[in-house]
Formats: sequence, C-alpha cells, structure tokens
Amino acid sequence: MSASEQQSSSLPFGQNVSLKDVSGPTYLTAQTLVQQVAYSLSDKIFSYSPETFDLDVAAKSWESAGEQNAHGYKTGLASMETRSGAGSIALGYMFSKDFDLKKRHIPQSIVASSGSLAHLRPALDQLALLYNVANPTVAHVAAVDYAANSSTGFVTDYVSALRLAEELGLGLVASASTYEMQHMSLFATLMASIVPSLHVYDGITVGRETTRIIDVLDKSGLKKTYDAILGDSSLTEKKHSDNEGRVSRLLKAFNNELGTEYKLFEYSGHAEPESVLVVFGTVEASLASQIARALSEKGIKIGVINVRVYRPFVEEEFLEVLAPSVQNVAVLGQVLDQSAVTDDTQHSNLYTDVLAALTFATLNKTPAVFDIKYAREQVWTPTSVAGLLQQIGQKIDHAPTEAERFELPTGDVQQYTFWDVDSSNAVSAPIQVGQLLSGDSKLNVSVRSGHDNLVAGGAVRTDIRTSTKSIEAAYSISSADVAIVNDSGLLKSFDVLKSVKDEGIVVVKLSGVKDDEVEKHISSEVRKALASKKIQLFALDTAASAKVQEQPELESYLVQLAFLKLARGDLYETGVKKLAGGNDALEALSKELDEVVRKVEVPESWLTVEPEANQPPLMPEDLNINSFIKFDKEEPEEAYLLRDWQKVAKGLAFKEAYGTENALRPDLSVKTAVVTVKERRRLTPSTYDRNIFHIEFDLGETGLTYA
Repeated sequence: MSASEQQSSSLPFGQNVSLKDVSGPTYLTAQTLVQQVAYSLSDKIFSYSPETFDLDVAAKSWESAGEQNAHGYKTGLASMETRSGAGSIALGYMFSKDFDLKKRHIPQSIVASSGSLAHLRPALDQLALLYNVANPTVAHVAAVDYAANSSTGFVTDYVSALRLAEELGLGLVASASTYEMQHMSLFATLMASIVPSLHVYDGITVGRETTRIIDVLDKSGLKKTYDAILGDSSLTEKKHSDNEGRVSRLLKAFNNELGTEYKLFEYSGHAEPESVLVVFGTVEASLASQIARALSEKGIKIGVINVRVYRPFVEEEFLEVLAPSVQNVAVLGQVLDQSAVTDDTQHSNLYTDVLAALTFATLNKTPAVFDIKYAREQVWTPTSVAGLLQQIGQKIDHAPTEAERFELPTGDVQQYTFWDVDSSNAVSAPIQVGQLLSGDSKLNVSVRSGHDNLVAGGAVRTDIRTSTKSIEAAYSISSADVAIVNDSGLLKSFDVLKSVKDEGIVVVKLSGVKDDEVEKHISSEVRKALASKKIQLFALDTAASAKVQEQPELESYLVQLAFLKLARGDLYETGVKKLAGGNDALEALSKELDEVVRKVEVPESWLTVEPEANQPPLMPEDLNINSFIKFDKEEPEEAYLLRDWQKVAKGLAFKEAYGTENALRPDLSVKTAVVTVKERRRLTPSTYDRNIFHIEFDLGETGLTYA
C-alpha cells in the first residue's frame, strides 16, 4: 500500500477509477457516481467546475482513456469557465446546423456547482423556451459555493437551485445520501425527457465521502434501465397530461424497474404525528429522517417529510403523506444569508410552496404552518437537528438542556478521527488506513476529509467509520473511539477532545518530549478534559525512530502502524504485511514501534488544574471547510532568462549599429517620469481657509516641459 498523494478528494480514496470498475459492490464517492451516469448516458458533458472542486476529474480521465459510453462512442467533454455567457456553447452545439439529428434523443449533461447557476441562467432560460426541439438536458449541481463574508468559507447552497427551478420552470430532484446518488442521477436524466432538470446534492461533505455502495449499475445496466423505463407503456398512454402527472408515473415506472420505493415526498417518523418538519437537501433529509425515527421510538409524535422532487411540486402527493393527526407543519427552508433569516418579510421558497399546498387543500382542519429559516452557512449536526425536532415535537420554547438533549445512537459503528496539518509527511495516512480497512469484505468503511486553510497554515481532519452494516452519517464524528493528533499545535486551535468519547484513546505527536515534559506541551484545559473523560493518552515520538529520521516520508507509515496497534490490534500483523509488501524499511519501523508509541499516565491532579490566562474561552469543535485542496504555500517566481548578455552589451555600446532606442517598458501603458520639487511657497496667509501654493518642479533630463 503506497502512500501516494491524493489525486482528488472527489475520487474514491483519492485515486482514479476506470469506468468499467464502477459497478457492483465497490467503494466510490457520490461525485464519481454522478459523473458515471452523465458519461454513460450523455452525448456530451458541459462542465463548469471551479479549478479546485474537481467535479469532472473522473470524466476527464475516462475521456482521455478513450472510454466509450453506453451508446458506443466516446462522450465529448467540454470543460468551460464559469463566466458571463456560460451555457451558450451547449445551446450552440444542440442547435447548430451540422448537429447529427440522429442524436437528438440522446441526453446532454451539465456538471456544475451551485455558484455557476447564476451565469447559466440565460442559457437555461432559452433552453426551457426551445425545449420541444432540443435534446433532453440535465444539470448535475453540487450544492457548494464560496461565501466570502461567511464564517465557514464554503456554504451548501440550495437557494440558487430552488429559485432557478421555480422561475424557469425546471425540474429539480435532490439526493439524500451517497447510496441513492446513482439512482437519482439516473432519475433526473429520465425526467429530462419531460422537462429540463436539475439534480442537486451536497457538494461539501457527502459528495466527497468514500463509502461502499452495494448495487452499483455499470454503464450497460444504466442503458438497459434507461431504455426500459422510457419504453414503459404507462408513460406513453397519457402523453398529453401535465408535467406533474408524467413525473409521478415516471417515478412509479422507475420503482417497478429497479425494485425501489422512492417517492416524491418521503415520510419518516411516528405513525400518528402531531408535528411534522418538511426538509429539502442531502444532509437535512438524512439527519432529520434518522433522528425522527429514533425520537418516535421514544413516543414523541414527530415526523419528517423529505421533499425529493421539488419541481414539479405535486401537491396531491404531498397531502397524501401528511397524516390526518398533524396539527403543526414546520418548514426547514434555506435562505441566502443571516440577514434574510432575521427579516420577517422574507420567506424560504420551500415554505411558500408548502403554505400554498395546505391553504388550497380541502382538509377537515388545516394545520398551522411555520417557516424555520436557516442561512446557507448553517452546518447541521445531530445535536442541532435533534434539538430542533425536540422543540417541535415536545412543544418546548427553549433549546434542550444538557439533560434533555437527545443523542443519536451510533450502534456498532467504530469511529476514528485524524487531525493534521497539510504540510505533514503523514497527511495521507488516514486515507491509506481507510483503504487498508476496506480490504475486509465483512466491513463497510466510510472516509471523509476536510481542509481549513485559515488555521495553522492549513489544517486537515479525516473521519473514518467502520461497521458491519451500511453507514449513513452525513456529519463529523462527535464520539471517536480513537483520535490521532499529528500536530500538537492543533490542540490550541480546536477542542479535539470534545469529539472523543469517554474512556477513548488520544494519540498526540510529541517528538522528543519526555513524560515529565508533557504538561509543558499540553494546555491545562486539554489536561483537565483528558482526566475528566478518563481518556487514555499516548505520545507519538517520531524522534525515537531512526528510520523516520533517515527518511521523513516514512512518518506516514509510522502513523498507520500506530493506529493499527492501538485501534485494530486484530489487524496489526496482517496490516504490517500489506503495508510493507517486501519493504524492509517498514519491517524495521514495526520493530521500533514500542519505543515510538508510549502511554502517558493521566494523573488525577489534572482534574483540578487552573485554566491558563492566555487560553481562548471557547474553541471550535470542528474545522470550517473552506478548501478541497491543501494550502499552496509556495509562490514561484519566474526566472529571468537572459540568453546572451553579450548581445545586450553590444546593443548598449553601439546603439546606431544595433538600432537601440529608448522605448516605453512593456509593462507600462503610458510614459512615466520621476521629478523633484524645486520650490514650494504658500501664497495665502495661514489664517485663510483656502490654501494656495506655488510649486516649481525640477524637470532635469526627463524631457518633460510645462504646457
């Protein structure tokens, strides 16, 4: 297992995968699945991916390798810049005179981030008007944008997609997890045969999480399913009905073909709820549904409705999933920013649709509707969602206290967290650990990483979860079994121990630090937390490894071995063999491990330590993801290439012979000159309000003259 650098965080374990390998049970990211559907079924892909987002990196590798799509030829890929006029090339391609009309039925795909939608709007507007004579067109939109004024950097932006779909009459589908990403990408492509469609999904965390998908369709399976559903007789019987009816029948045909149970609106929770929360979005739907089911088991009459298909909004089906017992409907709707949250005159798009559906419905008793707005920068966690559902379900007017707070059970999931700086030699170690663990066919492994380039010159957090069951956890780990901090300085920037469970294990890199010097390198707050939570502390002393001192790049393997020894002792022997692969250096590392990793006693006296004066009052528990790549600290300067200095010298010495003349420098737009002030005299008395001066310049040899 090599410690090769990640090619992209949007790829499974950071490595490219061939198109034929995207099938059956395998480890993939949601972004890779989106590209697989687009590449397999499309005639051409128009990509509007910011440089570091890598929304099309897999499709690029497939195109360069000459991979054929499901139609028997190589899919065209046009990577474009997001700017004014974006999308015009797609219109020009579809409506050009030399377009092959035999391909008119083949879908065209757009891959973009939500930040590109404003620039794509004019082209999508024209496409919607001319859709009867255009190719089926679907846009796969990663809900991620950069908000300069936000505290998080990256924001999950659904507002742009919701507004665009509503104002232009586009279809809009949302995925709730990685497991259904391929199916929803396929459904959105099918829906494009009815109306130009958008498929939106979380682009910050869920879209880049590597996890095991069991039932992945290969390109031939996608084509077979696509043709079978479009050829379903129930779809052609009533072709003149409205879009709402056609989309409803399309989803039924989709479920019949794949044996799934997707709905336009999906309910989770109590059988007879008194209060219901309506949500839209990947993390929102995943978290709220899980917590609602868990709360309902405790007798709380709460439910959640996930809006899978926002447009067309089929009101009849929404009312069908709304139980007669419902008295209150709360709508969790995203708005642009915090000012819109506090502005009572602004409402979320989702709220207006739900309110309209209930207002014009013929119900015995219309439930009360509430708009719970949140800004794009809101990061949902199990604690925040559970608190919201408890307030709604239990009708309390305050946030749940520590004693009242509901904790989402983790089940038999093992959780591990790695903290590091992006310049570390071991920054790729967690990904390699995840890949090593994925070799066990009995385990399901999920790996996700995040970069915060505004802390410590670039901080990286990687979460690894393992379980014998499927893992759906669209949030950071909050109760890790093991946490490895490969830079002790991060303990001063983050409350790392808050996300470690009681009696867990924490490994801190303390190179060259003796046991009696540990207190000097760990703050009083951290020491107190270690003692109060009865956490086992281990020191990782890389200075004690002769091999790492000789070859610093071996530190990555040292971290992996330390993890296996402390967290997965049952895999240590086989893990060492897999990592080594005949490498003698790694065998030597394993022999040094007892000296490198040592347990540090946590005395009871740490429970009563006094807080330090310069300790920040409250540190964040998690980093703010504001980049998908590490911070580039190098600023290369262009080398001055002087081919022949003698030629320059001759040109200066013999100006007439070589035609040397004075000319404006190429980096200047106008001629400039430097002059000095020769004389400066005040002409008005100091008591005057007006200040008039006589200024005379020494023009010297500048060639300038007074006008």
